[in-house]
Amino acid sequence: MLLPMGHLENAGSTQPLEFWLQDLERRRALMKPEHTMRGFFFNGLMENIRTLGDEALARRCLEACGEERFVDFFNYSVQLLPPILRTSLPLLAERHGGGENALRQVGRRASSDFMASVAGKAMLMLAQNRPRPLINSIPSAFRVGMSFSHAELTWMGPTRGRLQMDISYMPPPFHEGMVRYMLEATSAQGIQVTARATGELLITCDFSWE
Repeated sequence: MLLPMGHLENAGSTQPLEFWLQDLERRRALMKPEHTMRGFFFNGLMENIRTLGDEALARRCLEACGEERFVDFFNYSVQLLPPILRTSLPLLAERHGGGENALRQVGRRASSDFMASVAGKAMLMLAQNRPRPLINSIPSAFRVGMSFSHAELTWMGPTRGRLQMDISYMPPPFHEGMVRYMLEATSAQGIQVTARATGELLITCDFSWE
């Protein structure tokens, strides 16, 4: 049974693994076959699964989605995401303190991998290690990696803002981990990040630092 949207919007800070498996299934039901993501996103996800899990888990994920490998700049259907996540999340949850924290760790690793890339290093250099310019680059990064999602950034103060993804097939904790790591890669201190579902596929992520 899928959780109703209202339940998702009013979810507490800690939810069990089953909640996030149902959230993923709800998102899967809303996927459109024409929505695609670049292969580098999938390669990053697979590398995260190897790092947070192990090689055997990564192999099972590839078998589950029917791919032998991903080519960085090829486009792949988002419908490959659910089998990868359904296969990996139970073991990652067991190893990393539950499904919610596992999703945060995957988001952190996604940001870590991106920041280690040529593009990520260039963005950090241009930002001069300052949080605000780096966060300003997130919408353009979304446009490069996905055919469907639009990220809107709103600043509500010098060190406080809101990021909204209009179509996200990843649950809110993934985005918390992603944004938190980007702030941690700069000089930011006292970081606070909270993401929540505010529509069928809309994710709202509030963040701040001192």
